Amino acid sequence: MAAVRTRILAGGGRWDEVRAAHEAVAAESPPQTSSQSPEWLAAASAHAHDDRTRWLVVEDERGPAAVLTYRLDERRVGPLRVRVVANDRRDDGLVAPRLSPADLRRALLAAQAEAGEPVDAIVLNGLRPGRAFLRLATALPSGLQAEVRHGGNAVLPTTVPGDEWFARAGRNLRAALRKARNRAERRGTLTITEATSPDEVAAGFDEFVAVEASGWKADAEALVNDPVDLATAREFFLGAAACGRALVRTLRLDDRPAAVQLAWRAGRTLELHKIAYDDALADLSPSNLLLADLVRACCDRPDVDRIDLVTNQPWHARWHAEVHATYQAREVLLRRPGGLVAAARAAARALRGRLPRT
Repeated sequence: MAAVRTRILAGGGRWDEVRAAHEAVAAESPPQTSSQSPEWLAAASAHAHDDRTRWLVVEDERGPAAVLTYRLDERRVGPLRVRVVANDRRDDGLVAPRLSPADLRRALLAAQAEAGEPVDAIVLNGLRPGRAFLRLATALPSGLQAEVRHGGNAVLPTTVPGDEWFARAGRNLRAALRKARNRAERRGTLTITEATSPDEVAAGFDEFVAVEASGWKADAEALVNDPVDLATAREFFLGAAACGRALVRTLRLDDRPAAVQLAWRAGRTLELHKIAYDDALADLSPSNLLLADLVRACCDRPDVDRIDLVTNQPWHARWHAEVHATYQAREVLLRRPGGLVAAARAAARALRGRLPRT
């Protein structure tokens, strides 16, 4: 490995200290997902990161080569206390192509040891192509394993004209959408608006929160129930709007918001982060009507190739989404002084002392 310099920053609110390094790496390896974007990392640093959060900055003779954010967890495994490097599915970072996965792994372990926090294990989940943590994972001896439970990433390709897309989607989906639109138009006038400016996105985001909180998610998954997630998401979308990358789309029945989408765009991909709809209008399938309009709009735009649905949900199958695998990888490190080996030996000695001699 060429000579590198590393530093570890701990805790929340550290974005301003790594921003310049992130910008330098982004010039060589632009963000491909929102989890790598400065808008998301700034919002997460301000609201979601805590004392478990760590930032790794790697530099070589050419300057910054990697910026990664992750958690350093302390866990109990039986009588053992172990330190684990773990990624958050929502956070990531950037790695310049010149830094190999093996060099990134060595830099991470060396930096943690130098910071006085040598690690016992690396546990990575939700890994997708383009992610910095996937590059890191390829250097772990265990290799990659496809995730089965809660795994997968659904995508709607939009490289053909809208009419062709819906012709391929099948008769059942087209019939369901036609019936839903007919029911809705008998109740009032349907309109769809798109918010892109910061002020419009702020108003659209607040409307999304209100619609989501009025529906089936109100008692559990709604953003309004988690102040940290709410503050992080709002700052992210407003920051993305200032950069021209946020989009809030609203389907209205007369003047009433029936469904709202929150989306982010980079390159030729539109990430559809969240959808909420008015439960009282569920019989009109407003979220399906809004998604159908988004698909057609993206198909008819020459600069959007796909809608990334971010996760893999059962309803995605109705839209004939392509499901790409997500991966996990783990490595147990047995070599550090005072780590797992030393703890295991101490536990074994203690256990032997309690066993009767034969």
